[in-house]
Amino acid sequence: MTKLNQLITPMYKPKYPVQTLEKAFEIVEILSLQESDDGLGVSELSSRLNIGKSTIHRLLDTLVAYQYVEKLPDNKYRLSWKIFQLGSAVPRQRSVGNLDPKYLKELCEKFQETVNLGVKEGRDVVVVSKVEPETSYRLKANFHVGEKEPFYATAMGKVLFSELREENLRQLLEDFQLEKLTEKTITSVDELLNELRNVKKQGYAIDDEEYCKGLCCIAMPVKDFSGKTVAAISVSGPSFRLDFKKMMTIKEELERVTTEVSRHFGYGVK
Repeated sequence: MTKLNQLITPMYKPKYPVQTLEKAFEIVEILSLQESDDGLGVSELSSRLNIGKSTIHRLLDTLVAYQYVEKLPDNKYRLSWKIFQLGSAVPRQRSVGNLDPKYLKELCEKFQETVNLGVKEGRDVVVVSKVEPETSYRLKANFHVGEKEPFYATAMGKVLFSELREENLRQLLEDFQLEKLTEKTITSVDELLNELRNVKKQGYAIDDEEYCKGLCCIAMPVKDFSGKTVAAISVSGPSFRLDFKKMMTIKEELERVTTEVSRHFGYGVK
C-alpha cells in the first residue's frame, strides 16, 4: 500500500458518508504530502485522486474560502497556516490533566483496587488523578492527589524514569540519598539502574512493598505523539491481594488501557 493510500483510507466505513466531505479531506491529505511549498495544481490533484477538474476546483474554492487551503499566484494550492493552528490545539486538549477518568475507572471497577495516574517532577512522582473502589470495607492504597512519591521506590516512578539515559540518571542521583523506606527498598544506585533497565525492556514496573510495607503496585507507561513517556498508570493494593500472579493478570488489562490512553495522546498515530 502506498503512502497516499494509507493516508486517505478511513479508519472505518461511515454509516452516512458525505462524498463531498470525503473528497475535501482527500485533497487536504494530498496537499499535506508535499515536501515543498510549491503546491499542486487542479490538473495534478484531479489525476492523483481520479476526480474531475471541475469538482476539484469547486472543492478548492470552498477550502480557500474557509482558509484551510491557500491559493498561490501560479494557480497552485497548498495548506494554510490555519491547518497548523488547528493541529496545535490537539496537544493542549489532550493534556494529562484533561484525561477522561473513564480509563482509570475501568481498571478500578474490574479489579476493585486503587488506580493512579502520575507524572514526573524532579526526583519524584506526583499523583495527578486517582480512582478508588467504592466498597468501603476494602483496604485501599491511602495516597492522595497532589502527593509526591520517591521515584526509586514506586512502580510509576520506575516507569517514568526508566526512559532516561543512564548518564542522566547518574547525574540525577548524584549526592542523592536513596532512603531505605522499607526492608525491600532499593538503596544501591547500581541496583536501581539495573532495575530501570529491566523495566524499560519489559515495559512495566512493580513495587513489591518497596515504598510502603504491605503495599504492592504495578505500573505501565503512557506515551505521547512524539514517543515520549508523559505519564504512568498504576494499580495498587495490599500485598495479600496483589501477589505476582494477580499482578500479571492486571498487567494484561493495564497494557490495554495504557495503549488506549497513549493513542489518545497521539502515540502510534500515522
